[in-house]
Amino acid sequence: MTRARTTETPEPHLDAGAAASNHPDAPEAPDPRVTRSRQRTLAAALDLVAERGVAGATIEAISARSGVAKTTIYRQWPHQGPLILDAFRAIAPDPPTPNTGTLRGDLVVLLGGLADALRSGPAGALMPALLDASQRDLDFAQLHAQESVRRHQPVLAVLQRGLQRGELPADVDLRELVDRLAGPVFHRRFITGLPLEPSFTERVVDGVLRAP
Repeated sequence: MTRARTTETPEPHLDAGAAASNHPDAPEAPDPRVTRSRQRTLAAALDLVAERGVAGATIEAISARSGVAKTTIYRQWPHQGPLILDAFRAIAPDPPTPNTGTLRGDLVVLLGGLADALRSGPAGALMPALLDASQRDLDFAQLHAQESVRRHQPVLAVLQRGLQRGELPADVDLRELVDRLAGPVFHRRFITGLPLEPSFTERVVDGVLRAP
């Protein structure tokens, strides 16, 4: 008697992408429609802040300028403040923490990057509007304080590393050093209007390190 031959059904082949998409823990790909609406919203917010200041960049105005519905905007941002800060971060991302091997070298890189951003980047034009809003609105003041803490982290990191290497006195106030480093750059950009050339930021670093 001839035994019937059985045929096994092969398992369907899944490539890496398909397998990942079916894995329960795999992150979902961002919806391109959400990405586009977010980009339009942030761009409109930046335009309006530059034209009218923060007070003129209301959710209603941003919606009208971007063509994104207010309900869609509110799904991503609870109110105006976080939206404006996200727009600002989009054009002024956090700088990487340098590691040149010396405290002076690290500070020259960081302070030079700040000077470049304020001199030639869009952040330099928008910063006064954000500072003005933080003086007039408590919510913006709190957001600005949180943002300042975040942006100070790379400078504090290199100062802490310099302290551990013995390049600073053990009793130095690191947060005061941050003020003494950044203060002259902001003063020259927004008060005197004098050039923010690399030699200036290097002199600021050298002056702070000579008398910490």
